[in-house]
Amino acid sequence: MAASLSVAELLDGHVALEVECLDRIYLNAYVPKLQTPGGVVWFLREHRGNPVASPALFAAIGNRFREDVKRFAMRNDIPLIEPPWV
Repeated sequence: MAASLSVAELLDGHVALEVECLDRIYLNAYVPKLQTPGGVVWFLREHRGNPVASPALFAAIGNRFREDVKRFAMRNDIPLIEPPWV
């Protein structure tokens, strides 16, 4: 009889976490409805008040988020470590 594998053993070598941008992790983890086209349109038009739901609007949102994180870190004397892809 074969030994049972743990979840960690089963997933070893098959699952990887690739981080490209912290605000994208935030979006995926906390706002799953924005992963649908209708949710994105609602967010950009109704919630943010933009007349056109353009993906280009996310650049400004992401840039503001990154600047807010930097200011928070500086105000609270928290070291900020830039990832190697920046």
